[in-house]
Amino acid sequence: MAELSQLDPPREAPDVRRNLIDGCGRRIDSLRISVTDACDLRCVYCRPGMETGDVVSERALSDEQRLQFVRFLHDRHGLAQVRITGGEPLLYEPVVSLVEKLRANVPDVTLAMTTSGRRLTDLGVALRRAGLDRLNVSLDSLNPDRYHRITGGRLDDVLAGLDSASDAGFAPAKVNTVVMRGVNDDEVVDIVEWALPRGHVIRFLEAMPIGPAAGTNGKAFVPSSEVRERIGRQFELVPLREDPGSTAKDFEASNGSVSGVVGFISPVSESFCGDCRRIRLTADGRLYPCLLDDRSVDMRSSWSTGSFHADRAAASLKQAVIDKQPRGRAQGTPMVTLGG
Repeated sequence: MAELSQLDPPREAPDVRRNLIDGCGRRIDSLRISVTDACDLRCVYCRPGMETGDVVSERALSDEQRLQFVRFLHDRHGLAQVRITGGEPLLYEPVVSLVEKLRANVPDVTLAMTTSGRRLTDLGVALRRAGLDRLNVSLDSLNPDRYHRITGGRLDDVLAGLDSASDAGFAPAKVNTVVMRGVNDDEVVDIVEWALPRGHVIRFLEAMPIGPAAGTNGKAFVPSSEVRERIGRQFELVPLREDPGSTAKDFEASNGSVSGVVGFISPVSESFCGDCRRIRLTADGRLYPCLLDDRSVDMRSSWSTGSFHADRAAASLKQAVIDKQPRGRAQGTPMVTLGG
């Protein structure tokens, strides 16, 4: 087990845990940690025209600070899931070590990661051995030229990464596709037909009004109802039970020869805010209670004297979750900084 720093607060026994409840009565038990806002892609729905560099490297939290905050949430509030995001988390050099430390210190927490998948050929085995449970991989087109126009990257790298993750022992990844009118909306059935025989859960996301991509995403917006209708012409869609706090509405899709799960994430047209259980910690230590709300709290005051102050962290956390609104409206911060 990874050793605890001498600056760490005493671990609290599980029987003193208290559910973390926001101002709307929702339980918060899922944390998304952005480890970097660097990314080697320039997806049109995320950050058109932005540079790829890590703009917060000098102010970024250390992994020890991230670990202290995770343990604090786990011991005091029963944290259930940590998702590592970016930017592109696989660009973060110590990411395998971070996963290993998280698994050692909060062994009952589900550890997941959202990634472009392009570096899984190099890191998939190490991440699985370190204790990462699940992967979400972005895949916005099966056409190499189109994929490059949307992201700036190579489709073959993603497909090879998915194969490597499977070889490393991961369950089939959840594959995320952001649907954009006139860009890739004509591929939704093809993507389902590709994903299901491989065991992947394919999820179609609405483009969101976030950061510099808000205008582009508004013009290219396709509601999930339209995507479901298109897929429903080729597949029978049977609704599945929704897990607490899930962002996706999942369906069992079958066409007589293949079946699997297709999900729809509809933050704009079919808001799931009422069931939201997530908060987000950026690479530079800001805590965002809502993806579609600019308001945030700076958690760096929790380490203002070099050690972790649980009381300060508790006060900042309480402020953030109490201010969490019934529904988000708009977000000026780029997605690459917030974490997906």
